[in-house]
Amino acid sequence: MKTAVVVPTLNAVKRGFWYELLRAIAEQRLQIDLKLIVDSYSSDQTVELASALGWKCLRLHRRNFNHGGTRARIVRYLASKGFDTVIFLSQDVVLSEPDTLKKLTDYLWKHPEISGCCGKQISLHEKTLNAWQRERCYPNVSRIRTAADIQHDGLMAAFFSNAFAAWKIQDLIRFGNFPETDFGEDMLLASHILENGGATGYCAEAIAIHEHSNAPFELFRRGWQIGNFHRLNPDLLRRYKNSSVRIARKNIPAAIVVPLAIKAAGYCSARFRDLVSPALLFLLLWVLLIPCILLEDYPLPDVAMRYDPMAEAFARGDWRFAFHPRITPLLPVSAGIIAAVLQCSGFLACKLASSLFLSLSLFPLYAATRRLFGRPIALCSSILFIVCPYILRFGYYGSRESGTMFGVLLCFYAAVLLAQTPRKFVPWFWFALGETVILLSRGDMVLFAAALFAVLFVWDCIRFRIPFRSVLTAFAILILIVPQLCCNRRLTGYPVLDTRHAVIFRMAADRIPALNRLIYSDPVMPIDIIVPATEAADE
Repeated sequence: MKTAVVVPTLNAVKRGFWYELLRAIAEQRLQIDLKLIVDSYSSDQTVELASALGWKCLRLHRRNFNHGGTRARIVRYLASKGFDTVIFLSQDVVLSEPDTLKKLTDYLWKHPEISGCCGKQISLHEKTLNAWQRERCYPNVSRIRTAADIQHDGLMAAFFSNAFAAWKIQDLIRFGNFPETDFGEDMLLASHILENGGATGYCAEAIAIHEHSNAPFELFRRGWQIGNFHRLNPDLLRRYKNSSVRIARKNIPAAIVVPLAIKAAGYCSARFRDLVSPALLFLLLWVLLIPCILLEDYPLPDVAMRYDPMAEAFARGDWRFAFHPRITPLLPVSAGIIAAVLQCSGFLACKLASSLFLSLSLFPLYAATRRLFGRPIALCSSILFIVCPYILRFGYYGSRESGTMFGVLLCFYAAVLLAQTPRKFVPWFWFALGETVILLSRGDMVLFAAALFAVLFVWDCIRFRIPFRSVLTAFAILILIVPQLCCNRRLTGYPVLDTRHAVIFRMAADRIPALNRLIYSDPVMPIDIIVPATEAADE
């Protein structure tokens, strides 16, 4: 039986434990036919120390190194040379006994059903995060894991570590070998083995010391790697219950609370990167907006004479003056809610509401551009959006344009989703919401919204022949704007979004008598009074 030991290296001397590992392997009782390091052009004495002790060296440029792909190529090479077993070690592990590798390989070949076996990793430093995690991930009892363990152990059923592991080479080839990935190749392969009727092993008798740095940057980086691995492999978390939640519920020593929080921050920043990035941009935008909101004390005419009084009336519960048939309700109502909650003036509430819609626009902008062009372009476009002075004025002036912009960007995001996943419900929902925001932010945007929907309807007819999706979307939009239609029907007599549309509705009713049934006979503010008065105010 031919056995190879393979250690990927990069400046192993600088990072510590390299000499101890080389000495421990030299003292092993297991017959090792090939000792190989895969070095990424270390700048220290890593290669020289190993070569002096009889190790073979394969040099590989750092940009070409891949944790899964590089190991897969080594496995294929060893298979072609007739090797039966490959032991993968990390450059920072230290074998505890001279028969450690023999115990590991004996366990591997003693059980014909298992394809790979990892050993027990411990930390010599008590009351550290590394020791606490080792204790929970590496129990004192050996075991064999199969697909039957998934229901009970969840994601931990597929837990495996190539930092200290032995594999049967022919089984690796049979199960497809290591995947091309920069992290978690061991766990991905282990999960694939379990799901295809195989088994993996854990040998608690084979022990290696494996220390991780407790420096904040290293903790954050380690958490980031795990979070990024989960983000890039969401199927793992869907197929397995995430047992990390169960582990976290156990008693946590006070000494590891801060390190655990740092690692968790790294995990979340990578796992939820597509939420964290726009959230940080959202906060950055508010950092720029708040000084402008506080310093801007000269209101625009529309804000002073319309939105401000309506917001204050809404906050007081004076519904007679909280709504006006000429003013769409999105900004006044939103500002009125803010004024009621914060007990502030209508002018400040309008600025806060408008700034809120402006900052919310970042999320559909970022999401759409990320799907189209990738994360770097999404970040650049969002930053340019934030630092544009003209756009910032929409927020701290308290105008309605920020709400309109939010609706347009929602429709843009929906269009991107529709191009990629047209059969799902979510894109149609976002389009309906975007159209509703547009219609309720400015009454003069009706033609624009109608044109958008016409394009959607035609596309739906071409793509699916029967446009029931767009019909349902139109119905959803109608449901969302019904309160405004009913309010204006009571005020003006016509179920419209804006009094300017009432004139058109009346002309249409003259030609289509059936529309007269929708006209309210005793309005509070007849259209013949509203329109001239509004035009005079505009002048």
